Amino acid sequence: MPKHTRLCTPIQNFAKWGATPAGTVTGRTCHSVLCPAEIGQCPITDKGQTVDNSERKMVRADGSALSIIKTAVPIEFDGKRYLIESLIDNSERKKIQQQLTEANESLRKEIMGREKIQEKIQHLAFHDHLTGLANRLLFTDQLNHGIALSERNEKMLAILFLDLDGFKMINDTMGHTVGDQLLVDVSHRLLHTVRKSDVVARVGGDEFVIMIENIEEPNTIQRVAEKVLNSFREPFNLNNHNFFITTSIGVAVYPEDGENADTLVKNADIAMYKAKEKGRNQCLFCTPLMKTKALETVKLSNQLYGALDRDELELYYQPQVHCTTGRIIGLEALLRWKHPVFGMVSPAKFIPLAEQTGLIVTIGEWVLRTACQQNKAWQNAGLPRVRMAVNLSVRQFQSPDIVGLVDAILQETGLDPNDLELEITESIVMKETAHVIEMLTAFKNKGVAISIDDFGTEYSSLNYLKQLPVDKIKIAMPFVQGINVSEKDEAITKAIIVLGKSLGLRVIAEGVETKNQLSFLTQRMCDEVQGFYHYKPMPAGDVETILKKQIHVVEKYLG
Repeated sequence: MPKHTRLCTPIQNFAKWGATPAGTVTGRTCHSVLCPAEIGQCPITDKGQTVDNSERKMVRADGSALSIIKTAVPIEFDGKRYLIESLIDNSERKKIQQQLTEANESLRKEIMGREKIQEKIQHLAFHDHLTGLANRLLFTDQLNHGIALSERNEKMLAILFLDLDGFKMINDTMGHTVGDQLLVDVSHRLLHTVRKSDVVARVGGDEFVIMIENIEEPNTIQRVAEKVLNSFREPFNLNNHNFFITTSIGVAVYPEDGENADTLVKNADIAMYKAKEKGRNQCLFCTPLMKTKALETVKLSNQLYGALDRDELELYYQPQVHCTTGRIIGLEALLRWKHPVFGMVSPAKFIPLAEQTGLIVTIGEWVLRTACQQNKAWQNAGLPRVRMAVNLSVRQFQSPDIVGLVDAILQETGLDPNDLELEITESIVMKETAHVIEMLTAFKNKGVAISIDDFGTEYSSLNYLKQLPVDKIKIAMPFVQGINVSEKDEAITKAIIVLGKSLGLRVIAEGVETKNQLSFLTQRMCDEVQGFYHYKPMPAGDVETILKKQIHVVEKYLG
């Protein structure tokens, strides 16, 4: 057989492969129709393969291509060699194969998208969404890891707890967008201030924590804290304006201030609040005394929640005396807490706690109702009619229905509104002046008197004083106690009396403890005094006794 002769047999029937007429292909060989093999390259005749099973493209009579699977097998019969060929339409398989390829590519992209989403979720779960710093969850995990290393290496570890000073003012005046930008800028500055090995996290609104590991000597902590404080000396540029802001830092050290993450962070937080109390823009280390006081505060706070239900709260009353006649013309209701274990708890301790926890609203309502009931009971008993002064806290005054509450209590107790005086602080007056004027006017229209407590210790704006429907101002105790001690305190006291009189207001001085103080005030036409020189705060029973004596004195005087 010649080298390049093919054994391709003639095609007998090809009509089924489409619109090609049978006569156009019958008798022709596969080579002339679809075999792409060059001369000498036929897998069967030239290369000696026993089977040719391959994908081919058939050219239709109209010139279009059709994908097929061609199988060729040589056989010998009667001494002759034949090539048996079979053709299978491959177009559907190719179509499905293409679909599978596209589906696999789509699945690959979906898997990659899911992996990216998973990575993003993972990042969000452990990082602050605004600053990108570690969040509380990740920081706690890193802190636990750091504690384990410190225990093994026998080296110190420190936590710096930071809270921005005055951040709320920037947020309120410039808006949250500017506030958020400040937080981002602070985070960048902190990261550039500490070592790369130190961990910086944002754990609250404007609260950040820094973990310092592998500390060889205590001075290292102080140096880092000072670097952080100094980093805030440069202004922050927000909306093309420079803003100066400071931070207060509390420090807790492992293992002295705690052997676990929660305790360390808590004690650093305690020290930070102490730094704020001492004037801000400073760093304080946690001390045993701080921890003891914090624990006491927590216990008091927990006990305060049930104090009203357990009937542990009571009112004491301090008489307010007319400077000239010496007669009791008013009483101030003062809250007292008698705890079965702690004894008499100072108002300076538990009233701020009541403010912080929001309990002051419920307790304040009880105080107002109890004081009005007691005053009405004394009147019903025939005792001299006196005015009852009750303090309103900032939270109470912010309640939208405070006017309605006072009115309801007056109706409930039957007390004449003219026998009630509400004392407010200057800090209340300075908040939303238009709203304050509206509220105070409503009280005045009902006949309730208004007094400004501790006048002169805060803003003392003459502008608001002339606008407000106020009846009385109370000179703050520090100025009164400076009489005969400080010429400046005396000058301020005289100025307040003159100011009050000029505006047609009554003036009362609190904290009067000596005869010299009383004489000074009386000579300068102060209207009333309140203090230990005349009376200490006392229970209702003692007040009743004093008021009865006052009746006898008046009756004896009248003859």
